[in-house]
Amino acid sequence: MTRRRLVRSVLALTVLALGACVHYPTIEDIGSIRIQPANGRVVRDGNRAVFYADLNNTGRYGDVLTRAETPVARRATLVGPRGSSLGQLDVPGQTLVRLERNGPHVVLSEPKRALEPGEVIVVTLVFEKIGALGVAALVE
Repeated sequence: MTRRRLVRSVLALTVLALGACVHYPTIEDIGSIRIQPANGRVVRDGNRAVFYADLNNTGRYGDVLTRAETPVARRATLVGPRGSSLGQLDVPGQTLVRLERNGPHVVLSEPKRALEPGEVIVVTLVFEKIGALGVAALVE
């Protein structure tokens, strides 16, 4: 009877020990898309404004920025470095993509109201796979 009890105890301890071994995968492990916006800012430029931000995709797979929208302007156009309209912008996996003056950025035109320096607005970036991503942007 003691041997049987010992075998049961060892078996129970083994099951408990193996059950406690749990691995929680990270974004990199499962290969998801994880885009983190940072440094959002809007620069006023006459009767329009320009939106800049950093898009850091720490996931394994990329996504495509298809459009932008904001409640403070009737139009938000994704443009390239020379000001020509872009239909979309690739954001590859494990990459930092900058929306900047000499690169792709978003032009906000036909404002619904005047933008005041120091106020914060939200620009929503719409991606093909992850959907809408709101970015807080400080008006300069």
